[in-house]
Amino acid sequence: MWTRQMILLCAAMFLVYAGQSFIFPVIPLYVTKLGGSASMAGMVLMAFSAPSFLVRPILGRVADRIGHAAMLTMGAIGLLFAGGLLFIPVLGAVFVASAVRGTAWAGANVGGYASLATVAPADRRGEAAGYYSGVVAAAGVLFPAVALWLVRDGDFTIVYAISCAVAALAIPMAWFLHKHNMAAHVEQTQTAPAATDGSIKVLNRGLITAMIINISASLPGSAVNAFLPLFAREQNLGNIGLYYVAAGVIAVAIRPLLGRRSDTLGQGRIIAFGLLVQACGYAIIWFSHTTVMVLAGAILSSVGPALVGSASTALAMEAAPPAGRGRALATFSMTFQIGMGLGAMIAGSVADQFGLRSMYVSSCCISLLGLVFLIANWKSLPKPTKV
Repeated sequence: MWTRQMILLCAAMFLVYAGQSFIFPVIPLYVTKLGGSASMAGMVLMAFSAPSFLVRPILGRVADRIGHAAMLTMGAIGLLFAGGLLFIPVLGAVFVASAVRGTAWAGANVGGYASLATVAPADRRGEAAGYYSGVVAAAGVLFPAVALWLVRDGDFTIVYAISCAVAALAIPMAWFLHKHNMAAHVEQTQTAPAATDGSIKVLNRGLITAMIINISASLPGSAVNAFLPLFAREQNLGNIGLYYVAAGVIAVAIRPLLGRRSDTLGQGRIIAFGLLVQACGYAIIWFSHTTVMVLAGAILSSVGPALVGSASTALAMEAAPPAGRGRALATFSMTFQIGMGLGAMIAGSVADQFGLRSMYVSSCCISLLGLVFLIANWKSLPKPTKV
């Protein structure tokens, strides 16, 4: 499992996610400081997600040609450049930086997921996805809370500087992985030329099922991940940075464990449990008026994406044709951007129209709809690969 390729991949993706963990929770605060509203903050987040969503199929095809780790390297370089644009304190510059960052984020994730599908053993995909997602989740343990603490006086420059530095560290890791995989990639393209001619069908029922399941878990996430600081400020709950620490610790702890169990129990059971727990977490926030209860609900809601993300990734790897993994996993990874971007817009719009608390009503309903879809498609899920 822990080959040199896996170690380099996880190290590079940890750094990529660490850099973005500094930026994501402070963007709504930064937008409002520059004179924007909650809806505008949602639009900025959408400006990040929209290009990332649109270019992923193209980048997946390119990754199948040039190498998956090469695409990861290009994404890390783009994130470094986009971070520099955030130093310009103008709303227009924030929108441009978000668009560039979204495109680079797409490249990094396309390369990361496709590389994971290549290095993961066929009978341990759930475990590999659990380790991979656990490593990237570790980036969210301390960095968001540290970022919120650093901007407490309204100075965002140090946060953006740290984000750029971390992205710069990811570049050599990704490049070393590319150099290590170059010979294998050349051999693959020589023995399987159909991988680059576009003739392989990557969008099948299994991949579509994995995508819809992942959307149902990620779509409501912005209500907590991006807007919880605004909700806490409105409700006079104080600093809720503890959420990011606790949610990150839980994700790091349970993703590898449940990823391994999904290989024996089947991904369906893990996903069902995750969606149900997630819905309960949003319901608790909806009804709560104290810091302790809101934090409890937010932390509980974070369990859902931790479980569903690993299991749905394993489903996507199972459905991806070996010669078209770049395109298949790029298509699957688009669901994270649907959740982040469209979810942020929905959350911001609901907050402006009905109040910040109402965001958590819609989040609970989306999670339950995902559970209904899972049950309706239960028989089509693959059986466990290990006994």
